[in-house]
Amino acid sequence: MEIRRPAPNEHDSVRALVQTVVDEVYGGIWASPPLPIDEEDWSRAWLAVSASKIVGMVLTHEEWVSDLWVLREHRNRGVGRQLLFHGEAEIAGRGHATSRLRVVKSNVRAVRFYNRLGWSVAREFPHETLPIDMLEMSKVLK
Repeated sequence: MEIRRPAPNEHDSVRALVQTVVDEVYGGIWASPPLPIDEEDWSRAWLAVSASKIVGMVLTHEEWVSDLWVLREHRNRGVGRQLLFHGEAEIAGRGHATSRLRVVKSNVRAVRFYNRLGWSVAREFPHETLPIDMLEMSKVLK
């Protein structure tokens, strides 16, 4: 597996990956798929590519892990862990001592994943627009 930046012509492929995972993980919780996702500048993301296929991505901004998505069939293979470590290194490289992220509280699998990798819950809060509870998690970077 290769971790790299997206090529200019891969924007739609990255967006499609995010849409697929968002719909699979959160579809039906507050709406039926396709769920709305923000238009991001995917050129700043890091991609996990296996056999020429984009299988995951991470996007950071300042001290935040903004997005981390891995296709279902590539989970439990270390893809998410590698992407997260890459994102953490990018955040540390910006001079931040602590990294942060937001996750839907009911996504227990993701919360356990982050806990196993040294993240802890900093606070719980209601989502700004959706009828769901969120967790802010943080990790002190070395």
